[in-house]
Amino acid sequence: MRIKWKLTVASMKMYFRQREAIIWTILLPLFIIFLFGFVRFDGMGRIDLGVVNGAGQRGARLVEALKNVRTIHLVEGPTEVEMQQLEKGERDMVLVIPETFGDSVSVGSIVAYTNDEKIQEAQLGALVLQRVLDEQLFERSPVAGRVMLQTKPVKSRNLSYIDFLIPGVVSMSIMQMGIFGVAFGFVSLKKRGILRRLWVTPINPNDFIVAQVITRVTILMLQMALMIGLGMLFLNLHFAGNLLSMFVVGVLGAVIFLGFGFALAGISKSEDQVAPLANIISLPMMLLSGVFFSRSHLPGVIHTVTGFFPLTYLADAMRSVAIDGASLIQVGPQLAGLVAWCIIAVVIAVRLFRWE
Repeated sequence: MRIKWKLTVASMKMYFRQREAIIWTILLPLFIIFLFGFVRFDGMGRIDLGVVNGAGQRGARLVEALKNVRTIHLVEGPTEVEMQQLEKGERDMVLVIPETFGDSVSVGSIVAYTNDEKIQEAQLGALVLQRVLDEQLFERSPVAGRVMLQTKPVKSRNLSYIDFLIPGVVSMSIMQMGIFGVAFGFVSLKKRGILRRLWVTPINPNDFIVAQVITRVTILMLQMALMIGLGMLFLNLHFAGNLLSMFVVGVLGAVIFLGFGFALAGISKSEDQVAPLANIISLPMMLLSGVFFSRSHLPGVIHTVTGFFPLTYLADAMRSVAIDGASLIQVGPQLAGLVAWCIIAVVIAVRLFRWE
């Protein structure tokens, strides 16, 4: 253990003496967070509308009409689920279509519950809903009375894009550190013959590997704490989770991508070979695993396939813990996926890694 500790300290010193390493693994993710933090991707005119259709077929026509409105992203569900989503800040409005809707052409009313902290979205949504109601009623009977929309504000947690972004960027940083940090670093050590020389020293080469892994996991934990802390201080991050739970999830993710990094270092003989291989693995996950934008708008087959990506499991678990305050038990499906990928990554790394 004394040798492992000394090697870990030496590895930490080696790492922090590399200015480019600090820039790429710590400062770049922070720059991305602050850059996207000042761009309001969550305020571009789209209304997240939940609909509770209690009128069956009579309300289906109204639902279909609302789906054709471009400014509305509509989700149907039961009352309990949609109201819960509204309180969590996942919906701007929830429209409740009563059982009596469409029974007659008499004057009536319909209720829409609104997010009390998204006033602009509520006002725009009320105007759109009233227009669609008027059009639907006029099609049925031009002389019918008007169905009035009543809005009732509900106290909601006003989540912003930055709440979605930071857990995703944290997950991306874990992937980048594991794949690029290990792959490029160890390929360079192999190319210079340093790994081969370790065999003729009293040091156990496996101790060197353990020290490198501990170093990178430690840096990842510091990076995670730094991002969350700065997000809460400067970007109004709504952090509702447990930092220790995020560390546990982060360590599982680190094991996966460190395994990929060691595998790439084993099959690559130079930095020119490792770069395209690392990008082939990381780029699809970075773009399709929900790091910067939600996966809910992906086509069906792609959405299903990307759900099995290791970065998807990692980002979803990080987001659930950070935003929803979920426990490790509540993110059990994501943890199961991460554990499965840990086994796969370690097996691949053991089979492919070479010292020279």
